[in-house]
Amino acid sequence: MNTQQYWPLLDSNGLLQIPMRFYALLLLLLRPYICWVAELSMFRSQHSLLGQFYPRQHDFLVACLIALPLLLLVAALSQRRPKGHRFWFYLWRPGLWLLWLVTLADFGHSISSLNGDVILDAPWRLVAPMLLIPAIIWLLFSKRLRLIFKEWPDPIPTKSNSKQG
Repeated sequence: MNTQQYWPLLDSNGLLQIPMRFYALLLLLLRPYICWVAELSMFRSQHSLLGQFYPRQHDFLVACLIALPLLLLVAALSQRRPKGHRFWFYLWRPGLWLLWLVTLADFGHSISSLNGDVILDAPWRLVAPMLLIPAIIWLLFSKRLRLIFKEWPDPIPTKSNSKQG
């Protein structure tokens, strides 16, 4: 019986592979920046994309401030390779707590910024809080994510370090 794994458990650097749910959570939490870039790349029209998701400018600014630490986490994620700088490990290691903090703050802000008539006026604004609930549950019960934030690749030895003489 041939039991072939279709999803490798380790990436090319020998570390646990980061699940796609992690990237989806990053996209969800970085949505103020994604909306901002989309708004900047669109032609000017009567209806603003940011205005659809953040009717008050204050809500958008607070959402950007909440998601700001995740930009450091994304930078640390990009350095999670053998040639990456070891400095980023010190930001990667507490990344799970940072992810928890940002997710809970984003959930609280998303709920508190909803109006009473949001279901009639802008029901699409309910999607983010509804997606954040399973994300919080996943963060709570994911054992693999805890292991991922403890790992960091060993640096590749350079030729000058490998010569002993």
